[in-house]
Amino acid sequence: MNFHKLLFFSLIITIACSCNVSNKQKPTIGDYQEFDDFFQSIENFSGNALVAIDGKSIYSKSFGFASRELLVKNTIDTKFRIGSISKPITAISVMILVEKGLIDVNEHLSAYIPDIPVTWKDITIHQLLTHRSGLAFQLEDMDTKHNLTIEETFEMYQSLPLVHESGTAMNYSNMGYFVLSIIIEKVSDMPFDSFVQEEVFEKLGMVNSGGVYPNQILMQRAEGYEVNADGKVENADFDNMLIKRGAGNMYSTVEDLYKLEKAFLSNLVLTEETLGKMMTPYTTDIDMGMDVKYGYGLDIVQNDSINMIFHTGGVLGFQSMFYVFPEKGIVIIACSNTTKLNRDWRTEFQKLVYKTISESDYNKHEKPID
Repeated sequence: MNFHKLLFFSLIITIACSCNVSNKQKPTIGDYQEFDDFFQSIENFSGNALVAIDGKSIYSKSFGFASRELLVKNTIDTKFRIGSISKPITAISVMILVEKGLIDVNEHLSAYIPDIPVTWKDITIHQLLTHRSGLAFQLEDMDTKHNLTIEETFEMYQSLPLVHESGTAMNYSNMGYFVLSIIIEKVSDMPFDSFVQEEVFEKLGMVNSGGVYPNQILMQRAEGYEVNADGKVENADFDNMLIKRGAGNMYSTVEDLYKLEKAFLSNLVLTEETLGKMMTPYTTDIDMGMDVKYGYGLDIVQNDSINMIFHTGGVLGFQSMFYVFPEKGIVIIACSNTTKLNRDWRTEFQKLVYKTISESDYNKHEKPID
Protein backbone atom coordinates (compact mmCIF):
# COMPACT_ATOMS: atom_id res chain seq x y z
CA MET A 1 0.00 0.00 0.00
CA ASN A 2 1.33 3.46 -0.89
CA PHE A 3 0.76 5.40 2.35
CA HIS A 4 2.32 8.59 0.92
CA LYS A 5 -0.60 9.43 -1.38
CA LEU A 6 -3.30 11.87 -0.23
CA LEU A 7 -6.07 13.83 -1.89
CA PHE A 8 -4.72 17.37 -2.25
CA PHE A 9 -7.16 19.08 -4.60
CA SER A 10 -9.23 20.60 -1.80
CA LEU A 11 -6.05 21.67 0.00
CA ILE A 12 -4.70 23.44 -3.07
CA ILE A 13 -7.97 25.28 -3.63
CA THR A 14 -8.03 26.34 0.01
CA ILE A 15 -4.48 27.69 -0.10
CA ALA A 16 -5.05 29.46 -3.42
CA CYS A 17 -7.97 31.35 -1.89
CA SER A 18 -6.12 32.23 1.29
CA CYS A 19 -4.60 35.60 2.10
CA ASN A 20 -0.92 36.41 1.95
CA VAL A 21 0.94 36.57 5.23
CA SER A 22 2.04 40.16 5.79
CA ASN A 23 5.75 40.80 5.41
CA LYS A 24 5.58 43.40 8.18
CA GLN A 25 3.37 41.70 10.74
CA LYS A 26 3.97 38.10 11.65
CA PRO A 27 2.09 35.83 14.06
CA THR A 28 3.26 35.46 17.62
CA ILE A 29 3.36 32.46 19.89
CA GLY A 30 -0.12 31.83 21.22
CA ASP A 31 -2.44 29.18 22.51
CA TYR A 32 -3.99 28.44 19.11
CA GLN A 33 -6.87 26.69 20.81
CA GLU A 34 -8.36 25.87 17.40
CA PHE A 35 -5.36 23.65 16.69
CA ASP A 36 -5.74 21.91 20.06
CA ASP A 37 -9.45 21.42 19.41
CA PHE A 38 -8.70 19.95 15.99
CA PHE A 39 -6.46 17.18 17.28
CA GLN A 40 -8.59 16.53 20.34
CA SER A 41 -11.61 16.06 18.08
CA ILE A 42 -9.97 13.12 16.27
CA GLU A 43 -10.92 9.97 18.12
CA ASN A 44 -7.85 7.93 19.14
CA PHE A 45 -5.38 10.45 17.71
CA SER A 46 -1.93 10.53 19.27
CA GLY A 47 1.07 12.47 18.03
CA ASN A 48 2.87 15.81 17.88
CA ALA A 49 2.38 18.93 15.76
CA LEU A 50 4.48 22.03 15.07
CA VAL A 51 3.76 25.19 13.08
CA ALA A 52 6.39 27.86 12.44
CA ILE A 53 6.57 31.13 10.54
CA ASP A 54 9.76 32.98 9.58
CA GLY A 55 11.98 30.79 11.71
CA LYS A 56 9.82 31.04 14.82
CA SER A 57 7.73 28.22 16.21
CA ILE A 58 4.24 29.54 16.96
CA TYR A 59 2.64 26.22 17.90
CA SER A 60 4.08 23.00 19.32
CA LYS A 61 1.92 20.44 21.11
CA SER A 62 1.78 16.76 22.03
CA PHE A 63 -1.31 14.59 22.18
CA GLY A 64 -2.03 11.08 23.40
CA PHE A 65 0.38 8.33 24.29
CA ALA A 66 3.77 7.18 23.05
CA SER A 67 2.99 3.89 24.86
CA ARG A 68 -0.62 3.12 25.67
CA GLU A 69 0.33 -0.01 27.62
CA LEU A 70 2.71 1.88 29.90
CA LEU A 71 0.65 5.08 29.97
CA VAL A 72 3.65 7.08 28.69
CA LYS A 73 2.44 10.28 27.06
CA ASN A 74 3.91 11.78 23.91
CA THR A 75 6.25 14.70 24.56
CA ILE A 76 7.94 17.09 22.19
CA ASP A 77 11.01 14.79 22.31
CA THR A 78 9.10 11.65 21.28
CA LYS A 79 10.61 9.91 18.26
CA PHE A 80 8.27 8.75 15.50
CA ARG A 81 8.80 6.67 12.39
CA ILE A 82 8.47 9.19 9.57
CA GLY A 83 7.95 6.85 6.62
CA SER A 84 8.46 8.47 3.24
CA ILE A 85 9.79 11.72 4.67
CA SER A 86 12.95 9.61 4.57
CA LYS A 87 12.96 10.13 0.79
CA PRO A 88 13.91 13.83 0.73
CA ILE A 89 16.70 13.02 3.21
CA THR A 90 17.99 10.29 0.90
CA ALA A 91 17.71 12.64 -2.08
CA ILE A 92 19.75 15.27 -0.21
CA SER A 93 22.40 12.61 0.41
CA VAL A 94 22.54 11.76 -3.28
CA MET A 95 22.94 15.42 -4.21
CA ILE A 96 25.75 15.85 -1.70
CA LEU A 97 27.60 13.13 -3.62
CA VAL A 98 26.71 14.86 -6.89
CA GLU A 99 28.42 17.99 -5.60
CA LYS A 100 31.44 15.89 -4.61
CA GLY A 101 31.64 14.63 -8.20
CA LEU A 102 30.93 11.02 -7.19
CA ILE A 103 27.45 10.71 -8.73
CA ASP A 104 26.07 11.96 -12.04
CA VAL A 105 22.26 12.01 -12.00
CA ASN A 106 22.21 11.41 -15.79
CA GLU A 107 24.41 8.32 -15.50
CA HIS A 108 22.97 4.82 -15.70
CA LEU A 109 22.52 2.68 -12.61
CA SER A 110 24.88 0.09 -14.11
CA ALA A 111 27.79 2.56 -13.78
CA TYR A 112 27.51 2.24 -10.00
CA ILE A 113 26.11 -1.28 -9.60
CA PRO A 114 27.37 -3.35 -12.56
CA ASP A 115 25.85 -6.70 -11.57
CA ILE A 116 22.15 -5.89 -12.07
CA PRO A 117 19.37 -7.36 -14.24
CA VAL A 118 19.50 -6.52 -17.94
CA THR A 119 16.13 -4.81 -17.60
CA TRP A 120 17.68 -2.36 -15.12
CA LYS A 121 20.60 -1.33 -17.35
CA ASP A 122 18.91 1.76 -18.81
CA ILE A 123 17.70 3.16 -15.49
CA THR A 124 19.34 6.47 -14.56
CA ILE A 125 19.88 8.07 -11.16
CA HIS A 126 17.54 10.88 -12.24
CA GLN A 127 14.81 8.32 -12.87
CA LEU A 128 15.31 6.74 -9.46
CA LEU A 129 15.03 10.14 -7.77
CA THR A 130 11.85 11.05 -9.67
CA HIS A 131 10.13 7.63 -9.50
CA ARG A 132 10.39 7.13 -13.25
CA SER A 133 12.68 4.10 -13.12
CA GLY A 134 9.97 1.51 -13.76
CA LEU A 135 10.79 -0.28 -10.49
CA ALA A 136 7.83 -1.58 -8.52
CA PHE A 137 6.72 -0.08 -5.22
CA GLN A 138 7.95 -3.04 -3.16
CA LEU A 139 7.02 -6.64 -2.46
CA GLU A 140 3.86 -6.34 -0.39
CA ASP A 141 4.55 -9.45 1.70
CA MET A 142 8.08 -8.35 2.61
CA ASP A 143 6.86 -6.13 5.49
CA THR A 144 6.39 -9.13 7.76
CA LYS A 145 9.70 -10.83 7.03
CA HIS A 146 11.88 -10.41 10.12
CA ASN A 147 15.22 -11.83 9.07
CA LEU A 148 15.98 -10.39 5.63
CA THR A 149 19.35 -8.69 5.33
CA ILE A 150 20.05 -5.74 3.07
CA GLU A 151 21.72 -8.09 0.59
CA GLU A 152 18.79 -10.54 0.60
CA THR A 153 16.32 -7.70 0.17
CA PHE A 154 18.25 -6.36 -2.81
CA GLU A 155 18.32 -9.82 -4.40
CA MET A 156 14.56 -10.17 -4.01
CA TYR A 157 13.97 -6.73 -5.49
CA GLN A 158 16.08 -7.64 -8.53
CA SER A 159 13.82 -10.62 -9.19
CA LEU A 160 10.81 -8.37 -9.83
CA PRO A 161 9.90 -7.26 -13.36
CA LEU A 162 9.66 -3.58 -14.22
CA VAL A 163 6.13 -2.19 -14.06
CA HIS A 164 6.88 -0.09 -17.16
CA GLU A 165 9.85 0.84 -19.35
CA SER A 166 12.23 3.14 -17.51
CA GLY A 167 11.69 6.82 -18.16
CA THR A 168 8.20 6.48 -19.63
CA ALA A 169 5.98 7.11 -16.60
CA MET A 170 5.98 7.83 -12.87
CA ASN A 171 5.45 4.91 -10.51
CA TYR A 172 6.03 5.75 -6.84
CA SER A 173 8.68 3.29 -5.73
CA ASN A 174 10.20 2.42 -2.38
CA MET A 175 12.48 0.06 -4.30
CA GLY A 176 13.98 2.98 -6.19
CA TYR A 177 15.03 4.77 -3.02
CA PHE A 178 16.30 1.54 -1.50
CA VAL A 179 18.55 1.24 -4.57
CA LEU A 180 19.70 4.83 -4.04
CA SER A 181 20.79 3.86 -0.51
CA ILE A 182 22.91 1.09 -2.03
CA ILE A 183 24.53 3.56 -4.43
CA ILE A 184 25.25 6.02 -1.61
CA GLU A 185 27.09 3.29 0.29
CA LYS A 186 29.10 2.21 -2.72
CA VAL A 187 30.30 5.62 -3.89
CA SER A 188 30.87 7.11 -0.42
CA ASP A 189 32.52 3.96 0.98
CA MET A 190 30.48 4.48 4.14
CA PRO A 191 27.46 2.71 5.64
CA PHE A 192 24.31 4.48 4.48
CA ASP A 193 23.22 5.49 7.98
CA SER A 194 26.67 6.81 8.84
CA PHE A 195 26.74 8.93 5.71
CA VAL A 196 23.30 10.41 6.39
CA GLN A 197 24.21 11.04 10.02
CA GLU A 198 27.48 12.80 9.20
CA GLU A 199 26.53 14.69 6.06
CA VAL A 200 22.89 15.60 6.75
CA PHE A 201 21.73 15.23 10.34
CA GLU A 202 24.86 16.60 12.02
CA LYS A 203 25.07 19.59 9.70
CA LEU A 204 21.43 20.46 10.37
CA GLY A 205 21.60 19.79 14.10
CA MET A 206 19.10 16.92 13.84
CA VAL A 207 20.30 15.09 16.96
CA ASN A 208 17.13 13.01 17.40
CA SER A 209 16.93 11.43 13.95
CA GLY A 210 18.27 8.23 12.43
CA GLY A 211 17.42 4.88 10.87
CA VAL A 212 15.09 2.27 12.39
CA TYR A 213 16.13 -1.37 12.38
CA PRO A 214 14.88 -4.63 13.94
CA ASN A 215 16.00 -5.28 17.54
CA GLN A 216 17.00 -1.63 17.96
CA ILE A 217 16.63 -0.02 21.38
CA LEU A 218 15.65 3.62 20.89
CA MET A 219 15.03 5.90 23.83
CA GLN A 220 11.79 7.96 23.79
CA ARG A 221 10.42 5.99 20.87
CA ALA A 222 6.70 6.00 20.17
CA GLU A 223 4.98 2.64 19.71
CA GLY A 224 2.82 2.32 16.61
CA TYR A 225 -0.91 1.67 16.81
CA GLU A 226 -3.77 1.14 14.39
CA VAL A 227 -7.51 1.52 14.71
CA ASN A 228 -9.28 -1.67 13.63
CA ALA A 229 -12.60 -2.03 11.82
CA ASP A 230 -14.45 -1.95 15.13
CA GLY A 231 -12.87 1.37 16.09
CA LYS A 232 -10.60 -0.12 18.73
CA VAL A 233 -6.89 0.62 19.02
CA GLU A 234 -4.48 -2.26 18.46
CA ASN A 235 -0.71 -2.63 18.30
CA ALA A 236 0.44 -2.24 14.71
CA ASP A 237 1.80 -5.33 13.00
CA PHE A 238 5.54 -5.81 12.65
CA ASP A 239 6.95 -3.63 9.88
CA ASN A 240 10.46 -4.44 8.69
CA MET A 241 12.14 -1.06 8.28
CA LEU A 242 15.26 -2.71 6.85
CA ILE A 243 13.54 -3.34 3.51
CA LYS A 244 12.52 0.33 3.36
CA ARG A 245 16.02 1.70 3.84
CA GLY A 246 16.36 5.05 2.12
CA ALA A 247 12.66 5.08 1.33
CA GLY A 248 10.83 4.94 4.64
CA ASN A 249 13.03 3.62 7.44
CA MET A 250 13.89 6.77 9.38
CA TYR A 251 12.71 8.20 12.68
CA SER A 252 12.66 11.79 13.90
CA THR A 253 10.93 14.31 16.14
CA VAL A 254 8.80 17.26 15.03
CA GLU A 255 11.52 19.66 16.20
CA ASP A 256 14.18 17.80 14.21
CA LEU A 257 11.95 17.83 11.13
CA TYR A 258 11.64 21.57 11.60
CA LYS A 259 15.44 21.75 11.34
CA LEU A 260 15.20 19.85 8.05
CA GLU A 261 13.66 23.03 6.61
CA LYS A 262 17.15 24.56 6.64
CA ALA A 263 18.29 21.97 4.10
CA PHE A 264 16.01 23.63 1.52
CA LEU A 265 16.06 27.28 2.58
CA SER A 266 19.79 27.71 3.24
CA ASN A 267 23.13 26.50 1.92
CA LEU A 268 24.10 24.55 5.03
CA VAL A 269 24.08 21.26 3.13
CA LEU A 270 23.72 22.01 -0.58
CA THR A 271 24.46 24.92 -2.89
CA GLU A 272 21.70 27.09 -4.29
CA GLU A 273 22.22 25.59 -7.73
CA THR A 274 21.86 22.04 -6.43
CA LEU A 275 18.79 22.96 -4.37
CA GLY A 276 17.28 24.39 -7.53
CA LYS A 277 17.71 21.01 -9.21
CA MET A 278 16.12 19.21 -6.27
CA MET A 279 13.10 21.52 -6.30
CA THR A 280 12.57 21.47 -10.07
CA PRO A 281 9.22 19.86 -11.02
CA TYR A 282 10.32 17.07 -13.37
CA THR A 283 7.16 14.99 -13.56
CA THR A 284 3.51 15.00 -12.55
CA ASP A 285 2.63 13.02 -9.44
CA ILE A 286 -0.57 11.73 -11.00
CA ASP A 287 -1.68 9.93 -7.84
CA MET A 288 -1.73 13.28 -6.05
CA GLY A 289 -3.35 15.32 -8.83
CA MET A 290 -2.33 17.19 -11.96
CA ASP A 291 -1.28 20.25 -9.94
CA VAL A 292 1.26 18.25 -7.94
CA LYS A 293 4.71 17.70 -9.45
CA TYR A 294 7.71 15.72 -8.23
CA GLY A 295 11.34 16.81 -8.02
CA TYR A 296 14.11 14.93 -6.25
CA GLY A 297 12.45 13.40 -3.18
CA LEU A 298 9.92 16.22 -2.99
CA ASP A 299 6.36 16.91 -4.05
CA ILE A 300 5.99 20.42 -5.44
CA VAL A 301 3.11 22.77 -6.16
CA GLN A 302 4.00 25.99 -7.99
CA ASN A 303 1.53 28.34 -9.64
CA ASP A 304 0.44 31.98 -9.42
CA SER A 305 -0.92 31.46 -5.91
CA ILE A 306 1.13 28.71 -4.31
CA ASN A 307 4.76 27.79 -3.86
CA MET A 308 5.21 24.78 -1.61
CA ILE A 309 7.45 21.75 -1.26
CA PHE A 310 6.39 18.81 0.85
CA HIS A 311 6.35 15.12 1.56
CA THR A 312 4.09 12.92 3.62
CA GLY A 313 4.95 9.60 5.18
CA GLY A 314 3.24 6.49 6.42
CA VAL A 315 4.28 3.07 7.67
CA LEU A 316 2.33 0.65 9.84
CA GLY A 317 1.24 2.55 12.95
CA PHE A 318 2.66 5.94 11.90
CA GLN A 319 1.78 8.93 9.71
CA SER A 320 3.70 12.16 9.17
CA MET A 321 3.72 15.40 7.20
CA PHE A 322 6.40 17.96 6.29
CA TYR A 323 5.36 21.14 4.46
CA VAL A 324 7.46 24.19 3.60
CA PHE A 325 6.10 27.33 1.92
CA PRO A 326 9.34 29.19 1.06
CA GLU A 327 7.82 32.53 0.01
CA LYS A 328 5.52 32.74 3.03
CA GLY A 329 7.99 31.31 5.51
CA ILE A 330 5.47 28.78 6.79
CA VAL A 331 6.39 25.29 8.01
CA ILE A 332 3.77 22.73 9.03
CA ILE A 333 4.91 19.46 10.61
CA ALA A 334 3.08 16.67 12.37
CA CYS A 335 3.76 13.05 13.33
CA SER A 336 1.22 10.51 14.58
CA ASN A 337 1.67 7.04 16.06
CA THR A 338 -1.89 5.93 15.28
CA THR A 339 -3.08 5.05 11.76
CA LYS A 340 -6.28 3.93 10.04
CA LEU A 341 -8.05 6.87 11.60
CA ASN A 342 -11.36 7.75 9.97
CA ARG A 343 -10.19 11.25 8.95
CA ASP A 344 -7.73 12.66 6.46
CA TRP A 345 -6.22 14.69 9.29
CA ARG A 346 -3.07 15.79 7.48
CA THR A 347 -4.97 17.60 4.73
CA GLU A 348 -7.48 18.97 7.24
CA PHE A 349 -4.76 20.35 9.51
CA GLN A 350 -3.08 22.20 6.66
CA LYS A 351 -6.40 23.77 5.69
CA LEU A 352 -7.01 24.82 9.28
CA VAL A 353 -3.55 26.40 9.60
CA TYR A 354 -4.09 28.46 6.45
CA LYS A 355 -7.55 29.54 7.50
CA THR A 356 -6.26 30.58 10.91
CA ILE A 357 -3.35 32.54 9.42
CA SER A 358 -5.58 34.23 6.87
CA GLU A 359 -8.15 35.39 9.41
CA SER A 360 -5.80 36.49 12.19
CA ASP A 361 -5.50 40.15 13.22
CA TYR A 362 -1.99 40.52 11.82
CA ASN A 363 -3.32 39.77 8.34
CA LYS A 364 -6.85 41.15 8.37
CA HIS A 365 -5.99 44.14 6.16
CA GLU A 366 -4.28 42.04 3.50
CA LYS A 367 -6.00 41.72 0.14
CA PRO A 368 -7.04 38.15 -0.72
CA ILE A 369 -5.58 36.50 -3.78
CA ASP A 370 -7.99 36.67 -6.73
